[in-house]
Amino acid sequence: MPGHNIRALETLRLELRFVELGLYRVSTPGRPLSVFEDSPICLRCRVDSCAHCALIKFVPYACRSEPVPCHHIRLNQAHETVDSLYRTGTQQELEEALREWLTATIERLEQEEVRPGNRTLARSFRNSARSATEGGLHDKLCRAI
Repeated sequence: MPGHNIRALETLRLELRFVELGLYRVSTPGRPLSVFEDSPICLRCRVDSCAHCALIKFVPYACRSEPVPCHHIRLNQAHETVDSLYRTGTQQELEEALREWLTATIERLEQEEVRPGNRTLARSFRNSARSATEGGLHDKLCRAI
């Protein structure tokens, strides 16, 4: 259905920007920042569950009841996840796999959303993309730092 990926796209773009800026490597008091969970995209501080998160659609059904479901999204063909890379990989490997998954998923969702002949949706999609990369994204990232 056209238009159903817009929220997911905005969320993924924001997360990709967070990764590209190296914000998971920022030194913080206490524990290091947790991928997805400590990003501005996480709803857990405002909602009791992850059921309304845009990322839940990427989590395998069997993992949706995990304490941090988004850590079980399969990032690549090797079925690596944020959870598995925290246990067996380096921060660099985690960020690289995450960046590649985010980029590929954004590209796939964009192709699903913008179809030839659907000018209204294409215009709406471009406006949404522009707002995610301009003030909206900047404001969210600034508040997160």
